Amino acid sequence: MTRQQLITDLSTLGPLLECLSSIENPKSEVFTKELTEAFNTVIAREIYRNGWFEPREVKQALKGISSWLNTADLTSFASPYAFQSFRPSLGLILAGNIPMVGFHDVLCGMLSGYKLQIKLSSDDQQLIPLLIRGLTELNPAYAELIQINPQKLSGFDAVIGTGNDSTLLHLKSYFKHTPHLLRGNRTSVAILRGNETPEELHALGQDIFQYFGRGCRNVTHLIVPEGYSFNAFFEAILPFQAVIQNNKYGNNYDYNRAIHLLSNQPLLDNGFLLLMESNALHPPLAMIHYHTYTHVSEALDYIAANRDKIQCISGSDEVKFGTTQEPRIDEFADGINTMEWLEHALK
Repeated sequence: MTRQQLITDLSTLGPLLECLSSIENPKSEVFTKELTEAFNTVIAREIYRNGWFEPREVKQALKGISSWLNTADLTSFASPYAFQSFRPSLGLILAGNIPMVGFHDVLCGMLSGYKLQIKLSSDDQQLIPLLIRGLTELNPAYAELIQINPQKLSGFDAVIGTGNDSTLLHLKSYFKHTPHLLRGNRTSVAILRGNETPEELHALGQDIFQYFGRGCRNVTHLIVPEGYSFNAFFEAILPFQAVIQNNKYGNNYDYNRAIHLLSNQPLLDNGFLLLMESNALHPPLAMIHYHTYTHVSEALDYIAANRDKIQCISGSDEVKFGTTQEPRIDEFADGINTMEWLEHALK
């Protein structure tokens, strides 16, 4: 299996994922009817397996992945880095907070020429195996190169893992003698100037509510000018009020509202989102923290002091409002170039 063959196969898979993200019953001249039916069945049923994975969210994730899977982007992305010709093995421990969130690591491992042992999150057991099944329909060799949910990771030469901060401590100890890239909790922030348009504030709502705010690229902290009125913000995000209909999100909203009201902590509440003044970066679900600044330099100093905990900054020159959950193929988690790390992991 050459890298060029990998790119060709992944580029063939891309249009199917794009189709699946937008219509009910895609047809493909390349893939079997059974595969497309399996995708549609899983998309419809994930909400019952995992209350967070509504069909809309799964389709959004498929659309994002499909945007990476084209010959030009894959070639440009992979060509600067060495290809290992599937001699070494890479262990992957994937997160499951949003649909297929670990696929970028799978993609990097494949394009770097590693055999893969993939340990899926218990929250996301169905979707990535279907992506691998699609590749296997194109070439049965993928079944030998990619092992999903082995009983135990073993014989690997390097490992990439994602988890919460407590899990990270365990993984660092367990893999201390193995080249490892481990990622913990991060979140995203937005700096508001007070002159944002309704359209920009609505787009910020997308950054907050996409995937119910559970991803590291979701905005959970606002930095606003002193005396800022949230009236325009609340009005602009009103179209996202349907999030409260999700049982898990609604339960988090009710619980956190009750806890903070019982403790007499001041809250701003619009019926589906809680805002509390705090410098902390990681609020509970269904809540946003905010703090104020007098000069923009104070906001920039806050970000600099917390840079290792922040994934991206919504509304910045690099990340426009509404795009935090639309990363390019070359935007890496935690700002660590996974392809570069894989190139040097065995040296």
